[in-house]
Amino acid sequence: MFTIPETLPSIVLYNKARRLRALNVPSCANVRAPIEDTDRTLIGIFKVALLRPWIILFDPISFLVAVYLSVVYTLLYMLFTIYPIVFQQRRGWNAGVGELPLIGTVIGACLGGLLVFAQSARDRKKAAAGHEMEPEQRLPIAMVGGLLFPITMFWFAWTAEYNSIHWAVPTLAGVFLSSSILLIFVAYLNYLTDSYLMFAASALAANTVCRSACGASAPLFTEYMFNALGVGGGGSLIGGVASLLAPIPFVFWKYGKNIRMRSRFAPTEDTDHGNGREKETVTEADREMDEQRGIEDDKQWNM
Repeated sequence: MFTIPETLPSIVLYNKARRLRALNVPSCANVRAPIEDTDRTLIGIFKVALLRPWIILFDPISFLVAVYLSVVYTLLYMLFTIYPIVFQQRRGWNAGVGELPLIGTVIGACLGGLLVFAQSARDRKKAAAGHEMEPEQRLPIAMVGGLLFPITMFWFAWTAEYNSIHWAVPTLAGVFLSSSILLIFVAYLNYLTDSYLMFAASALAANTVCRSACGASAPLFTEYMFNALGVGGGGSLIGGVASLLAPIPFVFWKYGKNIRMRSRFAPTEDTDHGNGREKETVTEADREMDEQRGIEDDKQWNM
């Protein structure tokens, strides 16, 4: 921590501006980094940290992703109640054996992780070849997961509804259900990070609060819901909501860049959010600093 150099762009510019002012060159006397024009008091920092995530939450990309991941996260926690209902209450298995089908969800998560790894390797090859990567390049696996999610939810719900169907069938559905959950999570979190860049922490913070609140509420109503609607009806309700949300990654794939261009917090190559002037100022100041250093070097050489 004490030996690694600073890499945060705003602080790097701030340190450059301080060095330029320390040269006592008239043209560099008024050089300021963008961060110096912001409120860096403790109250100001807390104000930004506590308010910005909620402002970004209602940005179109952040809001739709928060809704989607909240539904997925809720289902993730509901599974810990649904599986005992399906395999213990309805099939009469004991507590130890009734939890074993959850191993299928672990296998599914591993399969989803392999797909994510393959996508990441392909993206690295594209980047190494000079291909310009857009945030929307993260979405193909979300499209796969978005389509797989409702399909596997209906599959699980209606095969678990009837005890006459072999236990391996809903267990297999759980394998692909957990794969879809992982694909959706990884793709959307990466998409948020690439879309909001320097504001990614705030976007992820708001998203985390929303989905965690929904996930925390899941155990409170899951058992009542499935006892009232049945496994088929309760699962179909979740699958129906998932079907309504499935088009979101396809919408982002086609219109994501236009949405980001209209956002206050999602920088694109066509919008600099007012930072162009400061960047030009620092660049010009850097040129003056180089010239000043050249003059000083010539004086030392002549001496």
